[in-house]
Amino acid sequence: MAQILQVAEDGSVVINKVTLNYTSGSVIHSGSLEVTGNVQLDTNLVVLGTVIADTFNVKNLVTENGSLASVGQWIYSTEAELNGKGFQWAWGAGKAQLAYRTGGRIWADCSFDVSSGNGYSIDNIPVLTSASLGPTITSSNLTKVGTLESLTVSGDVKFADFVHIDSTSNRIGIGTEEPNAAISIIDNNVELTFGSPQIGLGSIGTHSYHDFAVVTDNIPRITVKNSGEVQIGNAQSMNGSLRVYGTIYADSVETATGSGQPKSVQFAATENTSVYGLGLQWSGVGPTRQLVMTANPDRLWTTENFDLAENRSYHINGQLVLGEGTLGPSIVESSLTRVGTLVNLAVSGNSLLNSVTAQSLALGSTTYNSAGISVDGQSVMLSNNTQIVIGDVNIQNKPVKVFGPLSVNVNNPDPTLQFSVNGDVNIGGKRFTTGVTHPGAGTWTKGDICWNTNPNPNGYVGWICVASGTPGTWNSFGQISSQ
Repeated sequence: MAQILQVAEDGSVVINKVTLNYTSGSVIHSGSLEVTGNVQLDTNLVVLGTVIADTFNVKNLVTENGSLASVGQWIYSTEAELNGKGFQWAWGAGKAQLAYRTGGRIWADCSFDVSSGNGYSIDNIPVLTSASLGPTITSSNLTKVGTLESLTVSGDVKFADFVHIDSTSNRIGIGTEEPNAAISIIDNNVELTFGSPQIGLGSIGTHSYHDFAVVTDNIPRITVKNSGEVQIGNAQSMNGSLRVYGTIYADSVETATGSGQPKSVQFAATENTSVYGLGLQWSGVGPTRQLVMTANPDRLWTTENFDLAENRSYHINGQLVLGEGTLGPSIVESSLTRVGTLVNLAVSGNSLLNSVTAQSLALGSTTYNSAGISVDGQSVMLSNNTQIVIGDVNIQNKPVKVFGPLSVNVNNPDPTLQFSVNGDVNIGGKRFTTGVTHPGAGTWTKGDICWNTNPNPNGYVGWICVASGTPGTWNSFGQISSQ
């Protein structure tokens, strides 16, 4: 490009190699002005076109309305006229602009690049450096941050519209904006809560009407049902085990199978222990009371009495063995050495009485319709359905002694008589009977005697059978005198 204007050191202006001497006044140029070197003006330069320069140093500028402005100021009557005024850099097909925009803002269509160690400030307060936001930056719409070393929040916090921290109630909700505890998590419509519902009490569980499980190895180990039931283990594996290094207190204890059916309490032996000595114990006052399993033979052993309720009894294999007032029918042996007053006694075999202290002894019939008393294997008395026998038929030399009056078929015997018989008697094979005359019927044997029950003077004491027969031949004997 041809040189158009050059200002020399002495103040002269050279145009197209023409030197212009200019000392004062204004220079008005209506075309383009390109300066490749330095241009220094002591007075005004009015340019109605474009000034293109490699460098441009100016002490003062005059705006289009003639007012004096500082370097870099654009002063207009209206904001609309100022809109878009600023700086522009152009190269080839590219450009960059820094200009004023309506609304009191500076607009740029390029990035700002500040040298290391510098930053951006507002009212001389740093707001952004290469490493930090200024301390006055208290709000933002950041949607992503790096790894935070620490985080302090004085108000509510929300993460991904899923985690909510309520600074008013000091509660954290995951999956809920209204947590019911210090920490609430809603998953599968179940609200898990962690907190302290009252002073001195910590709580973990479900706020909703759902079960709660403690899980290890992805297997429920403890399950608290919404009904309040606590389950140890699970019904599928049946591997629940509760080991208590202390004491269990319960109002009641019930056992059940996995299906819920009742089950007995079990005391199980291990490789190193047995079931002996295991059972129930009561302690706290006095000696320990026990009901335990013991050996030799296997049996339940207790330190206390058994006291059954009224109308209750002991049974063996479903059979009564001991009731409140009776022994069971299956009890056929005992080692009793004393009994109370027996209403009746039935004996099917021999009975041995070493001593009898009772005031009376009554022997009733047995299933064999007989009863007896023996001494040293010898019969003393025998009774059956046809007779009563005193003495032993095989030992007839043993005397029978009766000390006191003896009566036969007499309800009220005369105590002054030693022997009373109401009826006939037989002595030595001879029959003795009574009557007002000798027998006129029946079979009689010679020597039988009939005693006269109505004796009179000159009569006879009785009659004697002199010839056997029916009724036989009878003669009187023992005439009574008339005196």
